[in-house]
Amino acid sequence: MRIAQVTASYYPVEKNQNKAIYSHVAWLSSGLVDLGHSVDLYASPKSKTEANLITCDFKAEGDKKTDQKKYEQWALLSDCYKNASLGKYDLIHTHFNVMSAFFADLVKAPTLISIHSPIEDWMKPILHKYKHLNYVSFSRSQRNSMPELNWVANIYHGVDTNIFTYNPNPQDYFLFIGRITGEKGPHEAIVSAIEAGVNIQVAGASYETENYWHQKIAPYINGNSVRYLGDVSFDKKIPLFQNAKAVLFPTQFEEPFGYVMIEAMACGTPVIAYGNGSVPEIVKDGVTGYIVNSVPEMVKAIKKIDKIDRAKVRKRAELFFSCTQMVENYETVYRRIIKKYKSMDEKE
Repeated sequence: MRIAQVTASYYPVEKNQNKAIYSHVAWLSSGLVDLGHSVDLYASPKSKTEANLITCDFKAEGDKKTDQKKYEQWALLSDCYKNASLGKYDLIHTHFNVMSAFFADLVKAPTLISIHSPIEDWMKPILHKYKHLNYVSFSRSQRNSMPELNWVANIYHGVDTNIFTYNPNPQDYFLFIGRITGEKGPHEAIVSAIEAGVNIQVAGASYETENYWHQKIAPYINGNSVRYLGDVSFDKKIPLFQNAKAVLFPTQFEEPFGYVMIEAMACGTPVIAYGNGSVPEIVKDGVTGYIVNSVPEMVKAIKKIDKIDRAKVRKRAELFFSCTQMVENYETVYRRIIKKYKSMDEKE
């Protein structure tokens, strides 16, 4: 198959990228190349990929908030669809929530759209107009915000289980890792650990200009039982997952997926999570961790974490959340969509 992958150029696409969208696209593109497919990747010029990298032909200044940087994204999409109009691709897979919808009907090659973040209210009228296009979800629960979209597949994210390797003997701490914001609930992870009498390490980008950090997080950091590690790199987060007794994931919103959970599980580390969004699809309660709904319930789960068999946690990650499985699932969906569109062309 001849496939185009298109993502924003705000950050490089690379396998060890901490920005989940960009690492996801890196692993997917690499896996498709390994299976013998021709893949063009439209992305940042700093990307590292086995695919054929295509970048914008002008150097946009500034960051994602500036107009010029935003227009760079339009340029990438325009270049991709221009090539598609020349018959270069069998399928285009885009990783923009909205922007690619404006181009998709202009070419014969089908477009598959991944929606990586929650669907905000401002997006809904636009997506509704283009509800006939092909959309892929990362969890069944993700579809609830707009069930009328043409969801053609549900494919869970994957991690490289050769990098996130199994550790049967964790150290004496629990872990919260993720953005230090209210919607991720790190304050409830910290309070749960304190009430359970266990150590917790907290890692992730903090926003110290926000009141949340000063009011909900900073007062608990003591450098001993509650340690803040900052925004750790990809390489440093792997041993954090491997050595934790469990990852605490008290998400406060309808989480579309949650990479943290499968990264932990690949290491054999169970997850104690609030049952919002995708959590019940990823965490098998009592097998790969516990699903809870409050601080008192999280405290109880922390105290019985040794009942979880870490080998079974790892096994479930291998079966359902590996990069190999993810890429094979996309390959199957691509073939199905291409076959459908070719059949439609023949009827015309």
